[in-house]
Amino acid sequence: MMETNINVRQALRVFQKVLDHGTRKGEATTYKRLDATTSYDGYTVILNDECVTLTIFFHNKFSLDYTSKRALYAFLGKLEEVDRQRGSRADRD
Repeated sequence: MMETNINVRQALRVFQKVLDHGTRKGEATTYKRLDATTSYDGYTVILNDECVTLTIFFHNKFSLDYTSKRALYAFLGKLEEVDRQRGSRADRD
């Protein structure tokens, strides 16, 4: 897999928007086809879609697992899109 720089601060903002505006389904909260979950202790957060999983650990370390470069770029685009949104609860998807 290629080396990818992730803007962890942006990803954490998106994670919070998913929690704030999404729909809870079991352990995950879903918003704009992104799922957000946390580890049992809350120190690890996970953002994923159907093809990409971004895991953010303590001290802003992260791991990224994806099926293809195309899937990764689509996922990064979703992060950008959600990060740009002001968001309202009526805007759920």
